[in-house]
Amino acid sequence: MAFEPTKHIVAAKSLFFGTSYFLILPLPHGWGITRSYLEPDVHSTVRKENLIWVEAGQTDQIIFHPIRKIALDLMIQVKRGKHDNPKLKGVQITSQGSRMIGNHQALYFIGEVKQGLIKKKSAKTLRLFLYCPELKRTISLHITGQCQEADLMEIYDSVTGLECH
Repeated sequence: MAFEPTKHIVAAKSLFFGTSYFLILPLPHGWGITRSYLEPDVHSTVRKENLIWVEAGQTDQIIFHPIRKIALDLMIQVKRGKHDNPKLKGVQITSQGSRMIGNHQALYFIGEVKQGLIKKKSAKTLRLFLYCPELKRTISLHITGQCQEADLMEIYDSVTGLECH
């Protein structure tokens, strides 16, 4: 029996400015998301209908699967305008291509990166880059951590329903 992905709202909350949405991220059944210790950083926002979306900013989250004991770093970066040159410094790419995510053409890269200061360990990474013409912003998602490539592929398969506006 296949489960529908669960939608998770990724947003920044402020007493002064209210709630600003980065995106709505669908994750496979059993996966969750929580904030990291870093506070979201919102530089500018844009309103679409009754929601306020982050136009430029960054947030760090943790995607986790408690049963499998997997925790992956998720960094979401939003930039105003269209940016066509994804930053892939230090990534050993094993697979790349394009696909539709949230009705927008997106680039994806799967590979490995080295993490750590002294003893560098290899970690799996999934990088997604898409431009949303409705809000005129470029969204980058970096998912990185100690896991199997199948775990990243499970997340990769669920993000087609991502909502960015």
